[in-house]
Amino acid sequence: MRAYIEQIDIASNGEVIVSGQLSRTNLKVVLSELIYVKPPADGIWGYMLELLPTSAIGADVLVPFSVKANWTGNNQANGLRLTQPALNPQEPDFEIIQLKGKKVSQFTTVQKNMIRLKGAAFDQTTKHLILDLEYGGGCFPHLFSLEWDGNISKSSPPEYHFNLVDLSEHDPCKAIVSIQLRFDMDVPGIQLDVPSVFYIETPSGNKQIRLENRS
Repeated sequence: MRAYIEQIDIASNGEVIVSGQLSRTNLKVVLSELIYVKPPADGIWGYMLELLPTSAIGADVLVPFSVKANWTGNNQANGLRLTQPALNPQEPDFEIIQLKGKKVSQFTTVQKNMIRLKGAAFDQTTKHLILDLEYGGGCFPHLFSLEWDGNISKSSPPEYHFNLVDLSEHDPCKAIVSIQLRFDMDVPGIQLDVPSVFYIETPSGNKQIRLENRS
C-alpha cells in the first residue's frame, strides 16, 4: 500500500493540500499536522500522511486522492516535512520535504554528509523542482538547501546551475536514507526562463543531473 505524492500546496487560505495517486482501491488517506510545544528549530513543520484500509479486499489500481489539513507554520517557516509511515516496521518511513529555493552570492563548497542524487523533475504548474536522493546518516532528520548564484548562461536555451547542500552536522549513523525534496522556485530573486536547462549538483560532486525546463 502506498500513496504516490504528486503535489503539495501550502495554500493562501491556511490549508495544506496533498494530492496524488493511491496504489489500491481500498484505501483512505488521513493527513494530520504534528503538534509542537514550541516551533521546530529548523523551521520545517511536520505532517503525517496515513493510509487506512476501508475493506479487506482491494484492486491494484491507481486511484486519485486529495486531502487537506490546517497549515500550522508561522512567518519564519522554512518548509514542510511530510512523513508516510512504513507498513513494515523494519523499513524506514518515507519522507518528502518541501522547501524554497534560495539565491546566494556564492555556492557552498563543503558539507559534512554524503548526498547521492538519483533523479529530478520540474512541475510547471506549481514551479517546484523535485529531487529524489539518498543521504548518509539516519541518527536525525537532515536540513537541505538548494542554492542558485544568480548566473544564467547566454546559451540558447539559457542554463541554470543549482547546488544542493546538506546543511546538517556530521551524522555518525551508517544508514542510507531515501528522501524526496521539493523546492518552490517561485520565490523573490529567482526568475526562471522557459525554455531553459537546469544542472543540479552537490558539493561532493558525485553526480550532476541535467533537466530540461519546457512549457
